[in-house]
Amino acid sequence: MNRRSKRKKSSADDVYVTRANTYVARGGIDHILLIITLCLVAIGVVMVYSSSNMLSYRLHNENSYHYLVVQLVACFLGLIGMIVVSYIPYHYYDRFAKPILILSIIGLVLVFTPLGHSVHSSGGKQFQRWLQIRGIQFQPVEVTKLALVIYVCHLLTRKQKEIHRLSRGVLPSTFILMIVFILLYLQPDFGSALLLSSVVLILLFVGGARPSQIILLVGIAGCLLYFSIKDDAYKMQRLIDYVESLKSPYGMNYQVTRSLSALAFGGAFGTGIGNSVYKLSDLPYPHTDFIFAVLGEELGFVGALTLTVLFMLLIWRGIHIALNVKNGFGILLAVGIITTIGMQTFVNIGVVIGILPTKGITLPFISYGGSSLLMSLLSVGILLNISREMNVK
Repeated sequence: MNRRSKRKKSSADDVYVTRANTYVARGGIDHILLIITLCLVAIGVVMVYSSSNMLSYRLHNENSYHYLVVQLVACFLGLIGMIVVSYIPYHYYDRFAKPILILSIIGLVLVFTPLGHSVHSSGGKQFQRWLQIRGIQFQPVEVTKLALVIYVCHLLTRKQKEIHRLSRGVLPSTFILMIVFILLYLQPDFGSALLLSSVVLILLFVGGARPSQIILLVGIAGCLLYFSIKDDAYKMQRLIDYVESLKSPYGMNYQVTRSLSALAFGGAFGTGIGNSVYKLSDLPYPHTDFIFAVLGEELGFVGALTLTVLFMLLIWRGIHIALNVKNGFGILLAVGIITTIGMQTFVNIGVVIGILPTKGITLPFISYGGSSLLMSLLSVGILLNISREMNVK
């Protein structure tokens, strides 16, 4: 029996390798996806410098290029990684899904050790979300976003025949999500926890879970969400600010009010690159959470609309790839990656324009942050590799 199992596993591995080599040899990447990504990265580099040069000058010994240099290093490493990953057959992620997830969870745990690095918000809230090793900071949650998507896709592919059974088809993915959710909640990184929960629910739906199962999970998540917010003054205040903003624009919190003022000040064509007024002192986190507001001020409605269209095109190419791949794991992986990028974009822009509660979610490819940029580019590299299969006739 063991010999048969080994033979089956060996033959399955051979199939993976054979298929992978075929895709690399014959399939071409999605050039439209690549061009859109490069455009977004270029815009991001320009906007990071424009939004952060004065802040960098004040905080880093009159060095206005600090944040730009960090972003350029992450950009260089990310682009190299994207190219390399685009040649690595995506089937291997299915085979090594468990080790990838375990390593990412270890990273989340290490945040609470002496290797962890914490910062304080303007409201006095302490956030412990980074690892710092020899002066280099990294956010493990960025790795977890991709690792969790890979593992859930792996589970759904393996349990396709049992997906309609709650105990064996849906709960395993939910259990892993709960572990990640708790670790993120403790940091606290409530925004990323909710983001990943939404992505997993969408993957379960696409993977064939029953609507009743999804509704049940949403109901349970809603109850947990209520109790987690109820006893947390910080989260409750943010929720109250959001409810007040729906009643009146003057009821919005300071961050959103300044953000909308910056967008309005930009008008149709903006004040020009580097000429933002609100980034100087009025707008909090101008180079990270609210970089879209700076872009809207400097490039105007036309610039903000152009960026939004680019993200819509990126999502369209991701969906196009998912619809044209025959492999089940490849379909789910493409959906998971593009859903993560798309939802992160929607949340960030939604916060900036005041339609969503304030959350510390960065804008993919645009916001300052080496971890986010690096992992976003690696994710696109996986999409590019999946697109090679799409182009094989």
